[in-house]
Amino acid sequence: MYGFLPRLRAPLVTPEAPAASRGARAATVVSASRLLAPTGPVSPEAPAIGLSHLRLDSAELFDAISQPAADLVANGRLTKVFVDQRDPAHPQVAFVNSNFVRNGSIPDAAKYHYFFGREVFGVPEGLDEFNRITYFTPGPKRYIAGVVHSYALAGRPPVLGIQFYPQDVVAEEDLRDAVLVVAAQIALPGMTLAFVQTGTQQTTARVASDLIAGGIDVLTLDDILGSVTYIPLNQGEAWGHLRIFPTDPDDLRPTDIVVLDQLPLDLSVVAGVLTKAVQDTNSHVNLKSKERNTPNAVLRDAGPEHPRLAPFADQPVHYVVRADDYLIEPTTDEVIAEKLAERMNRPLVPLGWEPETTLRSYDEMGEVGAEETLAFARKYGSKAANLGFLRHPEVLGRADQPGTPSAVVGYDLTPDGFAVPFQFYADFVAHPPNAALRAAIDELVTKERAGDLAPRDLKELVTKVQDAFLAAEFPPGQLDAVRARVDALGVKKLKVRSSANAEDIPGFDGAGLYDSFSVKTKVADQPCQTCTIVEEADDDGGETKRKVDPRSLGCAIKGCYASLWNKRAVDERAFARIDQTTVAMGLAVVPAYDNESDVAANAVVVTRVLNTDAVYGYSLSVQQGNNLVTNPDPSTHSELTIAAFISDDEPISLTVTRFAKPKADEPQLTAPVLTNAQMIALVNIVRTVERAYCRANPDYYPGSCDFVTADNEKPRSLDLEIKVLADGRFVVKQVREFGGR
Repeated sequence: MYGFLPRLRAPLVTPEAPAASRGARAATVVSASRLLAPTGPVSPEAPAIGLSHLRLDSAELFDAISQPAADLVANGRLTKVFVDQRDPAHPQVAFVNSNFVRNGSIPDAAKYHYFFGREVFGVPEGLDEFNRITYFTPGPKRYIAGVVHSYALAGRPPVLGIQFYPQDVVAEEDLRDAVLVVAAQIALPGMTLAFVQTGTQQTTARVASDLIAGGIDVLTLDDILGSVTYIPLNQGEAWGHLRIFPTDPDDLRPTDIVVLDQLPLDLSVVAGVLTKAVQDTNSHVNLKSKERNTPNAVLRDAGPEHPRLAPFADQPVHYVVRADDYLIEPTTDEVIAEKLAERMNRPLVPLGWEPETTLRSYDEMGEVGAEETLAFARKYGSKAANLGFLRHPEVLGRADQPGTPSAVVGYDLTPDGFAVPFQFYADFVAHPPNAALRAAIDELVTKERAGDLAPRDLKELVTKVQDAFLAAEFPPGQLDAVRARVDALGVKKLKVRSSANAEDIPGFDGAGLYDSFSVKTKVADQPCQTCTIVEEADDDGGETKRKVDPRSLGCAIKGCYASLWNKRAVDERAFARIDQTTVAMGLAVVPAYDNESDVAANAVVVTRVLNTDAVYGYSLSVQQGNNLVTNPDPSTHSELTIAAFISDDEPISLTVTRFAKPKADEPQLTAPVLTNAQMIALVNIVRTVERAYCRANPDYYPGSCDFVTADNEKPRSLDLEIKVLADGRFVVKQVREFGGR
């Protein structure tokens, strides 16, 4: 959509190409159009107007040559603009008809600035040179390649933004001159012209007054998003009963479409979501909506009295989330039942695992090849195996391993610790004194599989199972074996984290379904001890929402085992058609992240730019302190940043689309949580992990792993959670595959 065409050096393996080895994958080069950018719709009804236009002087012309925006803000319409400045005294401006059709399809000249410049202005440079001088040189510039983007904002006239590609390092004076020369060719009555910053390096400190004097507002994407009423997060459609501001999430069913004031910390499977509060793009709720392909959007004026919602309260509706608007229209209970049956009419999927009785440290997992380390998921769960992968010397390694990323920064980028295998869970459940536990699980599974279990009935069955886990006994020697490993860590506090076989697996990431529990290692376990789980926030409003009492190792293990049967987990697995009789829980044990330094920030990185194919890079969510990005406290939200890049020898640009709000009773921040240097270091760590994962897992990406980080059409991406400590260190706490877009 931005019209930026990266270097033609990112080959993919086509379906016809032979399978390749991990070391040297065979590759067939595909066309730039297929590989590197989305193709606009071909409309046979489009007006027969030309490719290039010297002026933008009517709303009708703008509508005819633009397309619905699908870049960083899916609001309004967008088309490209090109300025030839080879004669600085006489710059030539041309607006691109993005809907131009030639021989029945939209040609590359209507999609990319480079091909447009060659066709219209006779640009002689090759693509690499064109990109260098157009995007990656501050100035003076031979060419300006930008877009004009219309925004429909609440409480103000429509805005027509003049924007550069997020990676463009344009200098302030060149930015000013380009914006003014483009603005001089625009005459759209009723629209305010503005320069909209899409990269933090696109500063206007010296020239803002010149732009304002020229009638040009200066806005950031945070300014834009703060005035946008409707934000689509996952486009799609659903059929269900519209529930506006439900009072108890436990009453919701998979056939409900919910309108929420705030996202609850726990939200079971629903058909679709519409929230009044702005969601975190990388929150578990949004990522799960993408993975299971259910519609999700923000409507900032949503509520029981909303004129488009109120008439349909508690009624059967058809809900559609589109890029430009949402639709709610009546349907019938019969259609809802039919649509749910279509989704659920699939065979159950069994999840296997392999027997293993050894407690294994992440370092021990890394004593084999990186691919073999990932294979430990069959014994310990993907979360634990992926921690071993991160610790592997071919990935991030340890500080005492020369040449590893950890050695370069001088500290371990990943946590120490060890994994507990699935076999321990199976032996715990099978232990003869735990007959009541086995009976409770069997009852839950049988009644859930029979179908149409009321939400409150399911909650009662879940409570029965979890109480049985908390009262159950460990098999002889099992807890002692784990305790010995914990003692060897030599820490006062640690985390027992879930590592289920229904978690962090292809097609089902299980994000947010299970619980982790903190342990004070000096707290002893008592024989035949019954544990309890309490709701309690950390002192800093931070990470663990549920805690075991007493905070002992045995209670934390029981709590994790019990969380395998959380109501939201049972619901989500049922929706994914996972056979509940085959689930098992492994454990990932790590020292508490704040043992040596306080947690300064939490970050989530997804290795693609979510909600658009027009920008090459990563999506980052960052929150100050220990408040989670993935399950934020009500009335708080994280900072959203886009890191745009192509290759290692080109600059990384950072675009803040929304600043963080760490505290519910305090205003939103006005500056990023981390410094630019910290953000770029974070991106580079994640790029290292993604390339290593690509090499270790041949199924992850079909092309050369050298290009995986920049390919916005890759079939899957990675989702990483990272702690930033007060002393400046990063701790990469987990990595998983993510299939959404």
